[in-house]
Amino acid sequence: NDDQNNQIQQCLPPEIRSEMLSRNALYFASSNGMPRIESSHVLVVGLGGVGSHTAHMLARSGVGYIRMVDFDQVTLSSLNRHAVATLKDVGLPKAIVLAHHLREICPDEEKLVLDPVVKMYTGDKERDGSMMDPPSERCQRWDLVIDAIDDVPTKANLIAYCAKRGIRVISCMGAGGKADPTRVHISDLRSASKDPLATSVRQKLRYLWKKEQKDTGEQNGKKSGDESDYWLSCIDDDSKVAIVYSSEKVVAKLAQITDEQKEEGLHNFGAMDNMRVRVLPVVGTMPAIMGQTLAAMALCELGGKPFRPVGAERVGRNVRHKLYQHLCNREKKIEQKLKSTVTDQNRNTSNDPEFRGQYTPDGTYIGPVQIDADDVEYIMAELWRNKCAVTGVGLGTVMSLVRWDRTRPAAPDNLVLMCSKAVVKFDQDWEELGDGRNGVEEERRRKIEGRLKMCALEAEIF
Repeated sequence: NDDQNNQIQQCLPPEIRSEMLSRNALYFASSNGMPRIESSHVLVVGLGGVGSHTAHMLARSGVGYIRMVDFDQVTLSSLNRHAVATLKDVGLPKAIVLAHHLREICPDEEKLVLDPVVKMYTGDKERDGSMMDPPSERCQRWDLVIDAIDDVPTKANLIAYCAKRGIRVISCMGAGGKADPTRVHISDLRSASKDPLATSVRQKLRYLWKKEQKDTGEQNGKKSGDESDYWLSCIDDDSKVAIVYSSEKVVAKLAQITDEQKEEGLHNFGAMDNMRVRVLPVVGTMPAIMGQTLAAMALCELGGKPFRPVGAERVGRNVRHKLYQHLCNREKKIEQKLKSTVTDQNRNTSNDPEFRGQYTPDGTYIGPVQIDADDVEYIMAELWRNKCAVTGVGLGTVMSLVRWDRTRPAAPDNLVLMCSKAVVKFDQDWEELGDGRNGVEEERRRKIEGRLKMCALEAEIF
């Protein structure tokens, strides 16, 4: 029996492993995603209530290599939210405990490599050692870094480290003092509202950037004129750093410092020097939900089947109606301006609404808008996340829907949300450059057209 157990620990037959992952394989069949997930390398930093659930689900879902970093130990109070820890694990390092339990899910060390690191990430290369280095024999770069740290300086240091190196990060904000699962959202760091941790991290990142510029003497944090070289842009760019957060107001405050703590000295009660002393009230469900959200986003990205999170902010019916009317009026003006240039050979007599319309000699389409007021919320929230596609500015400024390609109708896969300033420049570039798209920065244009293409594919599916 011992020999059989050792053999099982060393190797899982392919048919057993295949069946273990069969439901995931069905989900990712269209993107052929399972081979990519199984060959991926993920770094998870922070293994408390959030990070333990993330690492747990990544292991169950077939991720091939997981490095798990945490300096802390399992405590009695952490048993209300940790993904796998039990009473017998109290006092043991979280990284070791998690690795032990995950190994029971997949005993084959070839199919699931677990790399526990009992150490605190500091951002100091000498102190961190090789913690952030990917396993060189397997890969030269992490496919994904999961940030589940609850300490502001450490969290900001990790995000800055990855942003400077172009490493994709999915980060979790505060789960303490909250309980409403309907308020959990995914966004960029700037859009994370009603989250004190997100606010503090943004401030710390700006401080790190300014200090770096002062120390190096560089201007604006750019190595060139390209916006992608500006690492602090990760605050606004969810393709660099995506944030999972709750927009619920904190409903339970930090525990008060006791007289005993004051008498013995507060420095004796932190897990590490300079770490938080006061205790966060936590309902165990919220860290689990946020940890699973991190895992869901990670798996879908690794498997080539990413989803587009819906923006947290919703716009009212009146705003949506005004946006729709503004689009109709804008298109009407274009039609009135160009209608006289249409000749008989350019007229389209088709009865199909999709092709009904006319074309000017230069190929500009003029015809009816192919959305209604009810489509506006989808285009704003799901397609553009309530942000200007060109500048990234969010709600709070005047927005408009603008036809991206004038040779095609005003349909969902050809409408872009822009702020008033971007619209003015877009129209000027049409007059001066012959095409407003030519005035949009190349990388930004690529992202916009990628989203429009995804919208077109979804329309084909449904």
